[in-house]
Amino acid sequence: MFAARRSAGWALALSLVGVVLVAALPAPAAPELPPRPATATYVNDFAGLLDAGTRNELSEIGRALDEKTGAEVVVVTVPSLDGSPIEDYALQLFRAWGLGDREKNNGVLLLVDKERLLSGESGKVRIEVGYGLEGAIPDGRAGRILDERVLPLWQEKKYAAGIRAGYLAVAAAVAEEYQVDLSADRTLNVLDGYRAAERGSDGLPWELLPLLFFLFIFLMSGWGRRRRRGIWWWGGFGGGGWGGFGGGFGGGGFGGGSSGGGGASR
Repeated sequence: MFAARRSAGWALALSLVGVVLVAALPAPAAPELPPRPATATYVNDFAGLLDAGTRNELSEIGRALDEKTGAEVVVVTVPSLDGSPIEDYALQLFRAWGLGDREKNNGVLLLVDKERLLSGESGKVRIEVGYGLEGAIPDGRAGRILDERVLPLWQEKKYAAGIRAGYLAVAAAVAEEYQVDLSADRTLNVLDGYRAAERGSDGLPWELLPLLFFLFIFLMSGWGRRRRRGIWWWGGFGGGGWGGFGGGFGGGGFGGGSSGGGGASR
């Protein structure tokens, strides 16, 4: 009995020593982020991947989109992430710069790592989406923008063209969310060819809503009469399923300042 207690005591002591040693280890160094611009700068080409014409075009589009919607779509290229995962780097940069409106969280960051881009490594590009625009650009759509717009051009070594295509596709998604009339704006009408091209199956087609509504009424009326016989299939959804959706869309999980939300990396 004494030997068992002594062994248990040694085990506890060793565990405590391990915890102390782990706690004493230095935390991983935070990546060095580019300084926050003094004014809203939509194109920040620190890696020199863009030509002057592309920089000017994207800057004008970003400014015009911001004026019409209040959303900030920003592209940042960096020479290297210094070994940091692009997801961590993008999120920290998004929060440090405070992209988008503080209340609406409607910023989007397109981040490109030149070092990984030229070496062909994964983790070379990320679309980081603010919470307020996750409905407009869910993870799946962000991934398709990268897969269908950006990467094919990069495979041809057209790096500036790929960044431009990705930025325009993101800007088009934001304009669509805010129902911007692209034809009425000479700067933004270039986005018309990118609008809704990557929506895919993330959103429910609006054309189906009337059909689903009538189907819902039909099922309710048919099963409602059966309730008197002890069968009521919708009761579980009323207390759980629909209640959960109501809380989610009510904004309880959002409103985190200017922090980033979802997105996609490649």
